[in-house]
Amino acid sequence: MRSRIALLIVLLAAVTAALPASGAGAADTHAPKGARLDWLPTSEWVMSAWMPFDEARLDTVVKTDHDQLVTWLDDHRTLLDLAHAHGVTGSASALAHRLVAPRLPHVSRAMRPVLERRARDMLTQAHLSRHVIFHVFHTPAIPEHARAIFGMSPARFRSLRDSGISPIAIGAKAGKSPAHVRGALWSLLVARADRGVAAGAMSRVEADHLLTEQKAQLAVYVNRSFRTPEQQVAFLCRPH
Repeated sequence: MRSRIALLIVLLAAVTAALPASGAGAADTHAPKGARLDWLPTSEWVMSAWMPFDEARLDTVVKTDHDQLVTWLDDHRTLLDLAHAHGVTGSASALAHRLVAPRLPHVSRAMRPVLERRARDMLTQAHLSRHVIFHVFHTPAIPEHARAIFGMSPARFRSLRDSGISPIAIGAKAGKSPAHVRGALWSLLVARADRGVAAGAMSRVEADHLLTEQKAQLAVYVNRSFRTPEQQVAFLCRPH
């Protein structure tokens, strides 16, 4: 009897070890060990959504469109996977070169390998590409400029943000009107886009596309409550 119980314990342990961990780690292979699912590099181009190629070029090379990107990019499926699913052959490096090729004659020689490397990351890092394409307000530039936008220190802004209130409500705490918050945010976004173009990090066409997306979503963004840290962890832990 004891031997049967011991055998059962061994079998259960083996089965448990074979099961996938319930708490998934970071989606992207560049993430350090133990990083959260939403880990991102702190590089300015990632945080500012400076896409190294135009989205229209992505549509052409990968044979996709914006609507399909919305449903495809789920933090696990990459743009490279999508290209291959559409019968587009080639390695990540080869496709990265195709994506940025139209831009290469218009940037400095030093910037060319940088753009190709960033394009390769866009192709192979699922959460990174989803962030750059869709999370157009997720940038540390907003808290860094909290005094101009919200009339308070970055630390105070982060504290209020983590309490789960909206940008408009945060500005009201310092006597800033909704119009001021919207206008100051828009000025910041325009300045960030211009900075990306000046650095060669994205084209003027893509910068204008990004600003169009941000302008269309700005009213929703400033009135929507931020997730609290607890809500963010709960969101990351749910299947999606």
